[in-house]
Amino acid sequence: MVFFSCTPYARPMNTRTLVFVGCLNRAVPHFAAANGRGIVTYSFDEATGRLEFLAETADIANPTFLAAVAHRGLLYATSEIFGEPEGAVSAYRIDPMSGALALINRQPTRGSLTAFCNVDRQAEMVFVANYGHETAAETPRQQIASFAMLDNGGLSVPSSAFAHTGSGPRMDRQSVPHAHCVVSSPDNRFAIATDLGTDELVTYRTNVDCRRLESSGVPAMRMKAGAGPRHLVFHPNGVAAYVVNELDSTVCRLAYEPGNGTLSLLETVDVLPENPGAGQPADLQIAADGRFLYASIRGADVIGIYRLEEGTGKIVSASICGAGGKTPRSFALSPTGRFLLVALQDSDRLAVYRIDPTTGEPAEQVDFVAVGTPMCVKAERFDIA
Repeated sequence: MVFFSCTPYARPMNTRTLVFVGCLNRAVPHFAAANGRGIVTYSFDEATGRLEFLAETADIANPTFLAAVAHRGLLYATSEIFGEPEGAVSAYRIDPMSGALALINRQPTRGSLTAFCNVDRQAEMVFVANYGHETAAETPRQQIASFAMLDNGGLSVPSSAFAHTGSGPRMDRQSVPHAHCVVSSPDNRFAIATDLGTDELVTYRTNVDCRRLESSGVPAMRMKAGAGPRHLVFHPNGVAAYVVNELDSTVCRLAYEPGNGTLSLLETVDVLPENPGAGQPADLQIAADGRFLYASIRGADVIGIYRLEEGTGKIVSASICGAGGKTPRSFALSPTGRFLLVALQDSDRLAVYRIDPTTGEPAEQVDFVAVGTPMCVKAERFDIA
């Protein structure tokens, strides 16, 4: 008699790329229109760059920023609501086949005009940045808050919250603090928050065990007065970071010290080298291989592409390409890095460009879809059993 050993058959996993677009659906005085209907989900073909509508989620007000955790099937979305003392952050379960979103829960954010959310690199907590109204007496007025991620993907009440102090020289935009983003360090020990109102980068310590942010004791890094730091990204080398400054239209390369979370300035370049000071930079992204840095520039309605030196991350050249419409507020690189998806806020459209792998530039537009007042776009790859 012969016996055969059997091993369970592991069915190979398929993957699918989904694109989520957060759209303004409630009027805000500082935005021109609110033509959206919430969060729109598309499937994305990584071979052709084509988008296909899947679903729409309308049970959220002004989802102006999104953060996805693909391996857990979760999406987090801020609500930036003018005139209310607190914004909100919502947790959704994603159906990767249908693209439908199911609300898990929603939490207030301890501050107003919630403009940004992010997830730490171990997917244990969610951070938000509250931009805040131009009213110093407003309460509560916490600029940064953290939330523990629960077992079901929902969010705890805020596990910590922090108020910034100070102002900048631009009284029209910097009379009070205006936090704009918060990003985990590559080793997840720290999180860096940008404050457009105070011209500072604030380092927080990440307590993963307690799933909260804590004060780090690290002095805030002072940017140039009136710069208005908006978004920050880290280089894959783990020791360089970049910040785009909305008010003086520059991008800075920073040295990051992993041991203590400090930052120091290495270089500053104009986002539009041929027209210094023009435009209003918005989003900032870096290619996965660290070769190119990208910035969207409103007003000029272009995408800036900055070639980076291998190893150091120094900015060695810049080129500019049209964004394909008005007000490129947000953009995303596809998971393969082959495509650039641009949310054109005041053109009510999402445009897709194929990226030239040699130059890093958008080479051709391969698709676009009409979508009302897109404020944020995220592209994530999901495993499908």
